[in-house]
Amino acid sequence: MTDGATGDGRPFSEAYGTLESLHSLAAAWNASPPMQRLGARLDFRRVDRVRAVLDPVEPFHRGGMGTDAVNGAVLAGLFDLAIGTVGWLTRPETRSATVSLAMTFFKPTRGDRVSVEARLLRSGTNLTFAAAEIFDGDGLVTARCDGTVAVALGRYGTDDFFAGMRGGI
Repeated sequence: MTDGATGDGRPFSEAYGTLESLHSLAAAWNASPPMQRLGARLDFRRVDRVRAVLDPVEPFHRGGMGTDAVNGAVLAGLFDLAIGTVGWLTRPETRSATVSLAMTFFKPTRGDRVSVEARLLRSGTNLTFAAAEIFDGDGLVTARCDGTVAVALGRYGTDDFFAGMRGGI
């Protein structure tokens, strides 16, 4: 199936977390102070994509090139969030962190709602490679990013916040 899941909602591969586990991750992450401050939220609709939404775009998110466009620093943060989270798609029980981002901005990102969607390109033992796109308020792609994510080997410890992000894994 094209949505990364079987007809009954299970992931097409055991390498991916379930949509339920990704929803648990999103709920815990969205409640965290950094996400609250940014005003973005993770929104998983597929097991093979990371989606984050900034809705509504606030005045402090704007200012790109002295206009009402979303500032590039905010867009870079959204790319970091989405690309960095892709590591959890293949190993939801581990930690992951962005190593590098290569961003291209095609045009100003405008509108009251902005989203980013990232997908896995390739995964190795320690590194995951991903691509992401930013969508403006009209749903048009305004920027693209390629990134590399380090994925820690082994399971994460027992820290409650991180355990909750993984649905108690």
